[in-house]
Amino acid sequence: MQTHFVFRQMETSNALRGYTEERLEKIKRYFADPLRISCTFSVERINHIADFEVVLRNGLQLHASESTENMYSSVDLALAKMERQVRRYKDKIRHHKAHEGRSAKVRLGVLAAERETDDRLIHLVTPAEEVVSEEEESGEAQPPVKVLRVSEIETERLSIDQAIMQMNLLHRTFYIFTNAESGAVNVIYRRDDDTYGLIEAAADPEPEPAA
Repeated sequence: MQTHFVFRQMETSNALRGYTEERLEKIKRYFADPLRISCTFSVERINHIADFEVVLRNGLQLHASESTENMYSSVDLALAKMERQVRRYKDKIRHHKAHEGRSAKVRLGVLAAERETDDRLIHLVTPAEEVVSEEEESGEAQPPVKVLRVSEIETERLSIDQAIMQMNLLHRTFYIFTNAESGAVNVIYRRDDDTYGLIEAAADPEPEPAA
């Protein structure tokens, strides 16, 4: 399997490519041949950003990114971060198996930032829809919230423990998944006190009996 390299706002570097492949060997030793490895290097002013994504054959994904003033330092820090999580979950990674059954699809939207900070509650809308605020109802029109991007993803079918592991392997603060036990869409997230929170969709209310 070949590793895929992308260089943005910088020249292709065979030396950097070779250095990264050597460092990646420390990650590969923890599991069988990965399905895909993507390495993206980019420069933004003085920031040298190294971003890594690894997809394993059992469906788990790994991600780590770092930014410093030196690309080699960014590579070292990002892969060291990834290796710490891999060491933490190495046994669970090796024995991980995907759950059978249907997985739910969810829509994810990216909304433009508001120009002013206020207490309005922002909902996900399509570009053709508008957000109606209290100010609009009172006659003071506000521009609709602009939807920059809407995408649809298929959630992984996982247990709660597996979802926590996957969230940490991706270095995210939250993770959306299909609960393998209930079949419902859940969200696991990291709390400020380093515990985890779980959001579960409530069951549909029972219809009221006809009078």
